[in-house]
Amino acid sequence: MLKRSLVLLLPALLALYGCSGNKDLAEPAETLEISNSIDVQEIWSHGVGGTDGKYSKLGPAVQGNLVFAASRSGDVSAYDLASGERRWTTDLADEDENDDEDSARVSGGMSAGGSHVAAGTENGWIYVMNAQSGKLEWKDYLSAEILTAPAFSDDATKLFVLNSRGILTAYDTLSGKKLWQTGTTSNGLKLRSQARPVVAGDFVLMGTSAGRVMIVDQQNGATVNSLMIGNPTGSNDLDRVADVSSSPLLLDGNLYSTAYNSGFAWYSFKEKRLLNRLSYRSSRNIAFDDDCFVITGDNGRIWCISRIDGHEIWENSRLLNRNVSAPVIYGNYAVVADFEGYVYFIALSDGRIAFMDDTDDTPVYTAPVVTSQGVLVQTSGGRLELLRYQQSVASAKLALQQSELASGSAGVSLAAYDSYSAGGITHEQLMERRAAAQRMVNEMEARQRKAAAEMARYQRERAEYERQRAAYLKAREQAEKEHREAISGFGLMPGVKSDSDADEPKQEEEQQTESVSKPSSEDASEKASGFGLY
Repeated sequence: MLKRSLVLLLPALLALYGCSGNKDLAEPAETLEISNSIDVQEIWSHGVGGTDGKYSKLGPAVQGNLVFAASRSGDVSAYDLASGERRWTTDLADEDENDDEDSARVSGGMSAGGSHVAAGTENGWIYVMNAQSGKLEWKDYLSAEILTAPAFSDDATKLFVLNSRGILTAYDTLSGKKLWQTGTTSNGLKLRSQARPVVAGDFVLMGTSAGRVMIVDQQNGATVNSLMIGNPTGSNDLDRVADVSSSPLLLDGNLYSTAYNSGFAWYSFKEKRLLNRLSYRSSRNIAFDDDCFVITGDNGRIWCISRIDGHEIWENSRLLNRNVSAPVIYGNYAVVADFEGYVYFIALSDGRIAFMDDTDDTPVYTAPVVTSQGVLVQTSGGRLELLRYQQSVASAKLALQQSELASGSAGVSLAAYDSYSAGGITHEQLMERRAAAQRMVNEMEARQRKAAAEMARYQRERAEYERQRAAYLKAREQAEKEHREAISGFGLMPGVKSDSDADEPKQEEEQQTESVSKPSSEDASEKASGFGLY
């Protein structure tokens, strides 16, 4: 156990290119003993192939009713989301370019869009398959490792792939034709962990090892803006590491991101400035709920932070140095996993751990995935499982979150057009695209209001149900109390009559009968005198 702890603890293994030294690693917190207060059910699980003990950040992708998962060796499979039934399997290790390698070395996780599914590898290849059949449709070599999942455009006509050198490549999804490349390489110290590119309307956002978030036009790869999120300062190379290795989060016309060594930053597209920087250091993606953000620190602390003013609502430090995954919001809980394969449901209300369960005793490197059927967890040992609890609440929140994300992406596009002047586009075309972005914003806001109304209706119905249930339980308790009181005076034990108690009314009854059946001598004489007797 100690050996495995030493290997797995640093964030992204503190996996820095060229980093070495003898710095002591912090001791992980002991395995918790939790008395589960909620009943989370496992719906199905499968062995999908693991990472062969390597740090390959493999996670599932969901498209419609299908789940896609891969092993490091190259086995890619599709499963029915509801039942877990396997639909198809493709082995990328069979491709000729992998003959001289240990395996296909799939890394970074899967992506799905439209009728396609994509996976990148440490061998530098991107593979695109048909989502319904698993047939390999095209592949391409990018000359550097692919460590994060690729991203599809909203209409799934383009695929964006970021390699370990910081170069973003755009492809035509159908043909595999390379459309453009952009980005900068860095020779400095950086994390072996990259943020997945984020599609926002007509733009793509990507984090860089220089502490920036680049906003790139999908059409031609032109850089629209470069936002400084990290703050690469310090006396040595390690202190100056400021990678933006968490995917930017777009909400309410703002960008939220974390940078290694630099904290949690809020950037306003409307005001075109950094609004806030909080000292929560993380290299993992941010989760959000109606009124809060949840962040997993690189030291294993978990924080809940107000979306309104940034104040800390709660902190959970029980999982220190357990290489805790990025969080996701599932219903009223934040869900994370750790380096021993434990999954935790943490109450958003107060930060307590309400549920803890073991998977297969292997690390979970990627955040769980919330779906319409439950939350998916994939371990490095190759176990993929679907967990479920209060799915109606989770589904309502998921719809609201998706609406917020879509609206936030459209808002970024709208803000970007205010100052966008890249070549190759006329003013009329720019205004047409800006108008389309505005229509998208209006549509997404309408969907968001509808989802919020549905959530509010559900909460009202839930509150009424709880009120009626509480009234029923109170009434039943009162009835039982009255019944106990009614029978408590009948003897030595409640509800049991003693022999002496039973005899007393019987003796009284006999005495009354005797007095009625045996008249006195005076009464007899009076009755006899009426019949002529003397």
